[in-house]
Amino acid sequence: MRSFHLSDKPGRDAFLRLVPAPTAAEPPRAARSGRVVAQRRFVIAGDHNTHDALTTKFGADYGQALIDGNPEVDLAMTGSPLGETLSVYLTANGDLSVSAPRIVEVVTGPDGVERERRDPIDVAGNIDLTEPIHLSKFRFKRADAVRRFVFTRALVVSHMDGLTFEFLRGLAQELDAADELVMVGAGPAGREPLVMQQNGVPWRGFLEGRVDGDRHSLILRLSNMELKMPEVSDAN
Repeated sequence: MRSFHLSDKPGRDAFLRLVPAPTAAEPPRAARSGRVVAQRRFVIAGDHNTHDALTTKFGADYGQALIDGNPEVDLAMTGSPLGETLSVYLTANGDLSVSAPRIVEVVTGPDGVERERRDPIDVAGNIDLTEPIHLSKFRFKRADAVRRFVFTRALVVSHMDGLTFEFLRGLAQELDAADELVMVGAGPAGREPLVMQQNGVPWRGFLEGRVDGDRHSLILRLSNMELKMPEVSDAN
């Protein structure tokens, strides 16, 4: 449960709560032919059966060695089930690291090309600061929003008392009547991304209202991916 400081267009603001959206009592289960499918992990190879180890021992072209003796298979290890595991850090030479590695942040552009390497920058969460999250001027019809953005998380904005109940209900009614989602964000114009926690993923936030008689719900939908049509070049 997170605290959420929200301001509406008239300038009223309130500290609210973000709670996970309710889910079905029994979530769907993966099954095949009436049997439940579960994931299992098994050992493929040991460190002396990897490609690098085989290349060192037999040379780059070790295909015939695989045919003659199956050196990539460790009969005592391959196929063994895996339980709980621990992460370890290795050096560039594959040796066990005895000290904590230096973390480097790699910045890439939209095309996936590396732009910069730098020391990590600590980013504070911004959803419950003195400066509230604001409604932006950008609104989208529900049918358009689901075709333009990939929504990967949904949180319910919950009231704290009677006054915040009326605050949320009014906003939910406005959005539901207009059949719209409004983008919310940090900063005076509501354009900066939402950061839910320290060094968290930056999100675009959208508020959706639903009203059913005396009941209402205000949902914060989060997205970090926008759907765009690919550029089409003129063929000669």
